[in-house]
Formats: sequence, structure tokens, C-alpha cells
Amino acid sequence: MDFIARAGAVVDRAHRTAGVLLILVVVLTAVVITQWLKNAELNKQITMFATRMPVYVVPGSTRGIYSPTEDDLLIRAFVDQITQSFNTFTYENLSGQYNEMRSFFTPEMLTFSQTYFEKLIKDSQADRRSSLFIPDHQTLKVEKTMENGREIRNVTLRGSLQTILAGSVVESVPVETNLKLGKVVISKANPFGFLLASYQAKRINGAEQAQNSNPRGGF
Repeated sequence: MDFIARAGAVVDRAHRTAGVLLILVVVLTAVVITQWLKNAELNKQITMFATRMPVYVVPGSTRGIYSPTEDDLLIRAFVDQITQSFNTFTYENLSGQYNEMRSFFTPEMLTFSQTYFEKLIKDSQADRRSSLFIPDHQTLKVEKTMENGREIRNVTLRGSLQTILAGSVVESVPVETNLKLGKVVISKANPFGFLLASYQAKRINGAEQAQNSNPRGGF
């Protein structure tokens, strides 16, 4: 009887041990499955990010993938803000857009641009003209230089400029915008970290007409 009791105790302990091991196996399996699902979701997000990541072409560089820097993104946003404010407008809002952008001008740009924009605002109001600029971001080029100890970006962006009268497009021409940007400290007043030192928008493909708000082009 003592032998049977001891055997029963051993079997009982074995059953308990097996039960504990079974619980551990179930828990570990659940953990593995959960981790696998998380990894699968992470891989999916990484794949989506990679396929949507913008492509930057670096002139003269070897073949490869280049990630945009913070300056690249800020410059693109700033250039879009400027070119749209100057070229996409109605005769009613151009003056307001110009005044909003003045806080992003260098002192030289403020001086040289005033006459140009006053005439543009007056002309657009006289014939009730509107304008629409459609940029081609694949043509965006940025050149970094130093001038008088200051960091400068010379930027070129092409696109299509449409003139609208009475709700109809009366002219659509290819244009090239050239901007000179000076790097400054990012602040609440200037989240871009750049000031506009000069701006030019001219027709391309041999057209002679050009718009130039700062002929001297100095910073």
C-alpha cells in the first residue's frame, strides 16, 4: 500500500508538472504569435513608408537612395509658399498675400521688391486678373553656397503659369522661378529658417518677357 501511495504521489506530481509545462507552452506560443503579428505589421509599415518615400536626384552623384535632410524639406516648403503666394492669386487677395510674405524678406528684398509688387497688384486689379502656378517639383534644383560668411541657397523651380480672366484661362506659359535664400535661425516667426533675398520668374523656351523683383540679386 505504501508503494502504491508513493506511486500515486509521483504520478500526481508528474501530472502537475505536465500541467504547468502545458500552460507554459500555451503562454509561449501566444507570445510568439503576438510578436510575429507585430513584426508583420511593422514590416508592412516599413514597406509602405519605403514605397512612399520621396526620391531626390543629386546631380553628379553615384547611383543610390538619398534621404531628404531637414533643410531639404524646409526649403521645398518655403519655395512652395513663395511661388504660390506670388503666382497663384486673384486680384482681390494678391495684396494680402504679398504683405504676409514680407516678413520673410531680407531688408534688401523689401526695398527692391516694393515697386515691382505695387505695379503687379495695381495691374491685376485694373483688369481683374487672376493667376495660377502649377509647379513641376521634378525640376527643383538647390545649390548651396557661402556669401559673405552666410549660408545661401540658390533655388530653381519650373512650372506652368496660367493667366485667368473672367473665369477662363487666356494664357498658359512655361516659367522658371529663381530664388535666392539666406539661412537664418528657425523661430516661431520664421519656422522655415530661411529668408528670401531675391526672386525672379521668367518665361522659358525663348520668350523675352520676364518678371524680376530684385535685379541686383544681392543678399
